[in-house]
Amino acid sequence: MTTEPVESGTVSQGARRDAEKGKGSSPAADVAAARAELAATLDALQDKLNVPKRIRIAAEENPLGLAAVGAALAAAVAGGVWLAVRFFRR
Repeated sequence: MTTEPVESGTVSQGARRDAEKGKGSSPAADVAAARAELAATLDALQDKLNVPKRIRIAAEENPLGLAAVGAALAAAVAGGVWLAVRFFRR
């Protein structure tokens, strides 16, 4: 969560959220809302950082594209090995 500087005459995001919730919101409700927001954020991060799952999804959506990326990666590694062998043989 980011905070924005408060300029004179403006209302901060936190104050705006509190006003939207109402003044009588209970601390338990605030904690539950914060936990739900944290859980949603963690789920989104987990989806973004799960590389094997993302590769599997990419393979299902576009198998030719994944094959092309794999071939390019293999060619790059082979080229690097070839250059290293050529450099060290001289």
